[in-house]
Amino acid sequence: MSALDLIDTIVLVMLENRSFDHMLGHLSYGRYANGSDVDGITSPLRRDAWANVYQGEPYYPFLMRDRELSGDLPHDRGAIATQMHRSAVAGTFAMDGFAKTWFAASPNNRTTKPDPLGFLPPDDVPMTRFLADTYAVCDRWFASLPAGTQPNRLMGWSGTSYIDGNGFLPPHDPLVIDWLERNHVRWRVYTSGLSFFLLLGATAAFGPNFRGVDRLAPDVAGEQPGDFPEVIIVEPLYGDAARIVGGIPNDDHAPAPVGPGELFLRKVYDALTRNPARWARTLLVITYDEHGGFWDHVAPPLVPFAPPARATFTKPFDSLGVRVPGLVVSPLVSPKHVSHAVLDHTSVLQLLAERFTPGTPYSPAVETRRLAGVGSVSAVLDLAAPRADLPIAPDFSINLEMPLGENRPPVTPLEATFEEAAVDMVRKFPKPTAQKYPEVSNWVLMQQDRPHS
Repeated sequence: MSALDLIDTIVLVMLENRSFDHMLGHLSYGRYANGSDVDGITSPLRRDAWANVYQGEPYYPFLMRDRELSGDLPHDRGAIATQMHRSAVAGTFAMDGFAKTWFAASPNNRTTKPDPLGFLPPDDVPMTRFLADTYAVCDRWFASLPAGTQPNRLMGWSGTSYIDGNGFLPPHDPLVIDWLERNHVRWRVYTSGLSFFLLLGATAAFGPNFRGVDRLAPDVAGEQPGDFPEVIIVEPLYGDAARIVGGIPNDDHAPAPVGPGELFLRKVYDALTRNPARWARTLLVITYDEHGGFWDHVAPPLVPFAPPARATFTKPFDSLGVRVPGLVVSPLVSPKHVSHAVLDHTSVLQLLAERFTPGTPYSPAVETRRLAGVGSVSAVLDLAAPRADLPIAPDFSINLEMPLGENRPPVTPLEATFEEAAVDMVRKFPKPTAQKYPEVSNWVLMQQDRPHS
């Protein structure tokens, strides 16, 4: 019997736009180090290998406190290429262009400590640190592509991407929820607002398999085994959707602080551990779609990705994206375990295929990634039997006062995409939208009633 045979439920959480060094680099830094062999940030900080030079001035990583940042960091495909800075001679990435893209985008924000180079101490990421100390860290988890949110979420939720930028995304390829349905795997999505699957044209988002996140805890505690899902996706409240549905974003997307995201992770963990017998057979995977413009010192592996059929871009990708946080939380991993396996978002799809369709790859595209050296999340599991302990999450509080700017126009491409999707929902599915997402219907109605300048 393998460790996968001991897992009844796989839970997936994908947050937004933070690099590994920004969130977890402190695991190897000075008095914050947890004694593991994680490849994070070490002293001295002012070293040539980590210098980001802009207009002749070197900038170095620094310890920062969690706060609302002065702006969203550049993280489109062109900016990421500058940040990673591939040498034409050596063919490797210097990872030294983060300050350059930041100052180019924010010329009036010249400081000796540019936001992209800051990394957070454990006190500011208490839940993330708890999970790292208590379960497993993946220090070679990279974004699937050196691109932004939507291409990387397409890679995570379908195994491929036909775009390299943003925009409203009617589906070209089956999504993971379609794969689960086709293979008779019970699944459910718990949302904290608008689901990202709505941007992918998933009409299933109007059905019973999509529930509010507040339903997670009671379902874990009391639902019968034959009804409980085998795969769960839990979504935060995306900052780019918050103006539509209201509430405080907890997806960690800059410029918002990460404190609300820490509370969100604790809520998910507390819900999943409410039923100890069910938790003993659960695997929770937490990662981030992409790095969001934050610095990381590890150069991504050269795993190519050619434009698939019907792609809207023609230039291939030469490598994986920038390293992102990866946590595997389960009784089947040791405390402070560190996996150095090369992983990306398709590693989750490999895991699903290994568990639910053994011997049959998830898809040809995902199999191509595996053959190119991208491993499966199953490689992180290091125990043959579940641990008997059930660690209790720390109690902490944060300041939740964050302005949302309700009356401003959209300022990010993804925010504009959520708004376009909201209008499309009301236009195509007026009754289901009004019934399941009344806040969306109300928001669209308000936009129609506003005078246009």
